[in-house]
Amino acid sequence: MMKSPQQELYDYVFLESLNKGYDTYDHLPMASENVNYPFVTLENMNLVPIPNKTSIGAEINLTVNVWGNQDQRLMVDTIASSLLMIASLSFKTLDYRYRGRMTGSDYQIIQDTSVPDTVLNHAIVNLKFSLI
Repeated sequence: MMKSPQQELYDYVFLESLNKGYDTYDHLPMASENVNYPFVTLENMNLVPIPNKTSIGAEINLTVNVWGNQDQRLMVDTIASSLLMIASLSFKTLDYRYRGRMTGSDYQIIQDTSVPDTVLNHAIVNLKFSLI
């Protein structure tokens, strides 16, 4: 069965993160999973079709989160910057070709205090790609 353009891109970025040596998850790990910081999660995606004369292209956006403890800001920044660079690449998967779009890709680091008595460094990386 052929995967959707979104799923192939998701799988590509997931494997790139793993290949860079980052603990990477498709969900925010539960406390019972006993995961160490820092880690990466791939989360929201959206696809906007762009029809043209001979085919349908698309713009695909993927949100990647990097989580670290209060002492890991530099590591969170390094991981986020490394993952952002995926948006500077053009590549082919099994069924599709993609071009990363640095214009429209970005990341920010925030201090997250949503867990009681805990300060986390949280990078939100927005990656933009064109399906070509």
